[in-house]
Amino acid sequence: MSNLSINTNDSSNKKVSILAGVIRRVNNKWQLINDQGHAPIGLSGVISEPNATSIQVNFDKTYSQVLTCSVTADEAYAQRGFVFGASCGLGKIVIWHSKGGVPTTNTDLNVIGSNIWIHIMMYD
Repeated sequence: MSNLSINTNDSSNKKVSILAGVIRRVNNKWQLINDQGHAPIGLSGVISEPNATSIQVNFDKTYSQVLTCSVTADEAYAQRGFVFGASCGLGKIVIWHSKGGVPTTNTDLNVIGSNIWIHIMMYD
């Protein structure tokens, strides 16, 4: 995968890495979309389900600090009332989901063509 880093302009001279991508559930498996309309960056493509109610996406490498992290439902999930949140670590993100305040299962997310958008900034 590709990598995008930007140097800060303060005395720390740290590098900020931008990680982003779109995942989609196809045939009960999560895929990182990489096609003409979607380009992942900084995500390894290794996606698992640690349990029936979460999704784990690994990064290409381990970072030193989390700056920001968000996950967003596309319009198809949003119209069906799904909400996504995440726990961001130094080498992975774990995505949690619910509907109407009640946790949902990964199989509830079998909505054809629906996407989860991932946006992360990390310090190298």
